[in-house]
Amino acid sequence: MNLLQFNKLLSNILNKFFYPNLQEEIQIWLFIAISIILIGLLGWLVFSIFHLRSIENVLGHLLKKGEFQEVINLASEFLQKKKKKKRKEMALVLYYLAKAYENTKSFSNALKFYDEVLLLHSRQDKFYINVLLNMAKVYEKLGKVKESMAYYLMVLDRDEYNIEALYAMGKIHYSNGNVKRSLDYFEKLLQKKPSILDARKYYGKALMDCGFFLPALTQFEFLVRYYPEDFEVYYLKGKAEENLKNYIEAIKTYKQLLKREFYEEKTLEKVLNRTLFQIREELKVCIVRLYIKLKKYEESLTTISEYLSLPGEDETKLELLYLYGNVLWNTGEEYQALKNYERIYMMKPDFKDVSLFYERYKKILPHSYLGFYFTMKEEEGKNFDFTCRKILGKQNFNIVYKNRDYAIYSKGPFAVVFYRHIEPIPFSQLTDIEVILNGLPVMITNVEIYSISGVREDAYTHFLLKKSNLIEGDEFIKIIRSIY
Repeated sequence: MNLLQFNKLLSNILNKFFYPNLQEEIQIWLFIAISIILIGLLGWLVFSIFHLRSIENVLGHLLKKGEFQEVINLASEFLQKKKKKKRKEMALVLYYLAKAYENTKSFSNALKFYDEVLLLHSRQDKFYINVLLNMAKVYEKLGKVKESMAYYLMVLDRDEYNIEALYAMGKIHYSNGNVKRSLDYFEKLLQKKPSILDARKYYGKALMDCGFFLPALTQFEFLVRYYPEDFEVYYLKGKAEENLKNYIEAIKTYKQLLKREFYEEKTLEKVLNRTLFQIREELKVCIVRLYIKLKKYEESLTTISEYLSLPGEDETKLELLYLYGNVLWNTGEEYQALKNYERIYMMKPDFKDVSLFYERYKKILPHSYLGFYFTMKEEEGKNFDFTCRKILGKQNFNIVYKNRDYAIYSKGPFAVVFYRHIEPIPFSQLTDIEVILNGLPVMITNVEIYSISGVREDAYTHFLLKKSNLIEGDEFIKIIRSIY
């Protein structure tokens, strides 16, 4: 249709329905005016229908792009200029304004506008719950725990199994020392959604803290499959195994932590307040202690030697040296143990109880030949048996009893007891020796007892001492020195 045809059609319409006697030019101008009015009405209608959606799109897009100040400017301008504001429209704009302020860490403004959203949005639907959650998180960021918990509880009042609220409440209770209370929230959460691994981790830690090591271990064994690179999960698994006295398994777990590469140092600093290196230093000591508990002394000594050769903290090396001394002492290498304690004393005199050992026995430390007596080694050459035989001389004594504590030799009514520990003989062991002597075929009337530190105070009145000659202290040292 060309312009001439359009004008003719317009003229016919106006002539028929409105103004039949108007000139053609006036009819055209009237039609244009009516068209403008109709287009304006249509535009207003479209604007009214789609304006709310348009704001949501624009503000949402700007938020996703991180242009938070633009959101604040646009929302503020809209609220100022818009005279007649619909309730839902206002709530939406205020919500985006609050989100923008939250992202710019202007938390007081964020809370102010979230509050206004709640006042406008009366329906307690998902949107309403989402606003409550946002307010709880903002209060949490401000360190206002009570206020944060109050809003999370408001969420749970409306949605009993809300995942975010249950998880947050569990974490808050755990972080504030209410560990048993946190269990309730984590258990409820995992019943609803067992696939949330972070919740399982917290749940396992809470179980550990409450002393429920077996269910805690179950959680960590599960998590290891999904968090193979999480150092903390392995660490907690090892601790659960250790507390359950599964020492072999704990050692295996700890050794994995020492050998594998992990990249969790920043996380560990945040969670455990220690670096990866510091925890590995602790684990070196743990492994050795567990070997000692298992009485695997050879493994203990080998492991200590290995760890001492590695780079480490001085405190760790001192601890390993101290454990090395304990192992030597427990395996009968008491003189070597004392020499080890002397070494620690020279490095750090106030380390644990080394000063006590050093001060008590320092007078025997220069006499290296005592190492042949205070030993459990039975190799050929200079050892405990050799030393005892040298003291007995050429006389034909028979050995009648021997254990890790003492050896008893006899010849007729005369018996010689060699006590192979540096510390004094306790009352109970004197009684054991007496029982053995009384059981010999020949009545023993004279006894000689070698003990470098004599007997304990509680054993001074023991009946065996009445018929015994006790060789101790300097006299003991002089006799051993005469042999070597």
